[in-house]
Amino acid sequence: MKRVFIIMLLLIITAPFVLLAQLKIKQGDELFVKPEFENLRLSPNGSIICQLPQGAKIIALGEQGNWVAVQVIGYIWKNSLTESRFDIEGFNFRVLHILVDSEAEAQEISTQLTKGADFKQLATERSKGPNAVKGGDLGIVNKGDLLPELDAALSQLKVGETSKVIKTRMGYHIIKRIE
Repeated sequence: MKRVFIIMLLLIITAPFVLLAQLKIKQGDELFVKPEFENLRLSPNGSIICQLPQGAKIIALGEQGNWVAVQVIGYIWKNSLTESRFDIEGFNFRVLHILVDSEAEAQEISTQLTKGADFKQLATERSKGPNAVKGGDLGIVNKGDLLPELDAALSQLKVGETSKVIKTRMGYHIIKRIE
């Protein structure tokens, strides 16, 4: 880890800066942060990990709608680094997930879970999520991988705890942290 630490993340292009969105951004373009501070996120609409100050130099990696994948080159204290996200406490989670269409159904499932029902069985039987066949097991996820509402709820859960019903644009969710 004796090299310059390169962070490859996504930078939000916010509504007041529509002019930047009109730029023809190509991979390798050198760009500079225009506002006083700009959020740096793990993914589009994902968790904010830091703010870049005005004038910070970035290298464009590609565009995704109003988002630009960027590379930031800077320096960080060597002892603060690790080669694996799995070494970072509180960054990785193993999650079970149930997704349904209605709040009433989600509340009913939540009540059943409170009374001791098996999460995996309910996920298999009732969830419309793609992981329902695996008992709702999403596997290992990192902060910022999920929808912001789910990410926020997950970060509040201790191992073994189940969330309340969470509403997102996709429907109503219940998650359980298992690792």
